[in-house]
Amino acid sequence: MSLAVFTDPCWKGLKLIAEPVHENPSRKSRILAALGLNRGGLSQFDEENLARYFEYLSRELSFPFQAHYPQPRTPAERDEYACTVLGLLDPRKYASDEFSGIYCKTEKGGFEVNLPLLELEVPEDGPNFQLVEDYCHWFWNWR
Repeated sequence: MSLAVFTDPCWKGLKLIAEPVHENPSRKSRILAALGLNRGGLSQFDEENLARYFEYLSRELSFPFQAHYPQPRTPAERDEYACTVLGLLDPRKYASDEFSGIYCKTEKGGFEVNLPLLELEVPEDGPNFQLVEDYCHWFWNWR
């Protein structure tokens, strides 16, 4: 959603107007394919669709892969926040909810840590970037 700010001469202040973001057709097609749907509107978040997305990502993601948690803000934090994603945890067997979605098994600083896939920053030049971005887009916008 984008925000526009403008002034109104009859009102001494600012107004914020929210404008809906138009769905990228190719992103929509990729998400529909991930959910096993042919066409139509994107499906709302529920346990069944989360399980479908888990199955899709388990097949399509290349493991292990590098990510960051949390998102680094300085060059020094890139090394400090680096983690290796080892695999996904099946949401039908492990805790998942409408706030965190699918969890990943990661290695961070010599320890195994389970982190929500939503909270990882995947490098834009990596083969998994688009897959994770599409999942995050679906999860945040259709739950």
